[in-house]
Amino acid sequence: MALPINRSAESAPMRFVTAASLFDGHDAAIGIFRRIFQSMGCEVIHLGHDRGADEVARAAIQEDAHAIAITSYQGGAVEMFTHTKQILDEAGFGHIFLCGGGGGTILPWEIKKLRDEGIARIYSPDDGREMGLTGMVEDAIEEASKIDLLEKSRFNSLSGAITADDHGAVSKLLTLAENADDSEFRTVLQRVRSVDADAGCPVVGLTGTGGAGKSSLTDELMLRIQRDNPGAKIALLATDPTRKRTGGALLGDRIRMNSLADDNLFMRSFASRASGREIADCIGMAIEACQAVGFDLILVETSGIGQGNDAITEVADLSVYVTTREYGAPSQLEKLAALDFADLVVLNKFDRPGAEDALTEIRKQFKRNREIWDAKNEDLPVVPTIASQFADAGVDLLWQKLATLLKDNHGQSFEAGEARLGSDGLPLSLIHISEPTRLGMI
Repeated sequence: MALPINRSAESAPMRFVTAASLFDGHDAAIGIFRRIFQSMGCEVIHLGHDRGADEVARAAIQEDAHAIAITSYQGGAVEMFTHTKQILDEAGFGHIFLCGGGGGTILPWEIKKLRDEGIARIYSPDDGREMGLTGMVEDAIEEASKIDLLEKSRFNSLSGAITADDHGAVSKLLTLAENADDSEFRTVLQRVRSVDADAGCPVVGLTGTGGAGKSSLTDELMLRIQRDNPGAKIALLATDPTRKRTGGALLGDRIRMNSLADDNLFMRSFASRASGREIADCIGMAIEACQAVGFDLILVETSGIGQGNDAITEVADLSVYVTTREYGAPSQLEKLAALDFADLVVLNKFDRPGAEDALTEIRKQFKRNREIWDAKNEDLPVVPTIASQFADAGVDLLWQKLATLLKDNHGQSFEAGEARLGSDGLPLSLIHISEPTRLGMI
């Protein structure tokens, strides 16, 4: 029997990747199941709907998940599960438990074929009638719990230097950072290090209120970094809150991440667990791991924060604060710790009514906090963006300013394209909506 790695805690929650399959917009079923998984203490990395086998497998590998749960109502379940399994096997992650369902669209012979060939456990309508929704989830959790992510034999491959290109090895290293005790992690880290300890890359932290669009903005930033710096290795470490009552968590940032098909980009989701803060306790060690294997830039995204939270400053070299118009009265800005520590302030969703007034208010408060009364508005590190808009000039300007800071403060030579600016110094929008009543019509 293989010995386990020494753990930092008694046990780690089950990690499930959930998704609805490619060409399938029916996400109601997977939405119900992932909520039940969460209520039973699982950390759920949810991808949303219309996800291909490569996307699902890539997510499971990078997240080092115990299991994958997929709903497939488009008639191609055999191909979907088989291809997912093939990708996992080729990457050395064949231990991941695959399960799913699709009502009557997955025929009995298809269910039998997938089970007999050891590909996936498909739950049929008969299973639903006999076991109920919670019974099927409990059965899947029981199967997944047979997998020990900290079994020592899993880490035999971490015997020499690894690079940022080896997503499977990086994923295992981050599992150690999250779950193993400090001495065990550092022993392995020294063994796999491919970059000198004093040559680590910079860390950019993104924080802000819940629902401000941090994940969408991060996705757009990663696209621009690759556009202007092809081949740059970028790691994204994201934290979402753990529910105190159940211990489960929705790690949902991947829903907004459309850039991750690029092999140069890597993402890992963490639950806050016992930290009780907007970043997981293991983020510091996760950053060390990513720096040790040669990433060129690390982005750290926090969960939604309140007025006084500033944990991102403990781990980031540069901090970006993301907010929207919905912060309340101007006096609320005086309470924001982020306006004191942030290197860049982003007013996202700038297409919403009242956003221009909010930009004026934020600029005024920024000047007050920094006592830079004579500074020109266009020179302030306050950037309006519409991250949901294609080729948004605001995000271009944000990346341009961020690249300048990385060069000036950290000696990093990232390229950044020129943003399209108007005579007022504001980003030029490709779509201008003059009538607020038409906002929902586009």
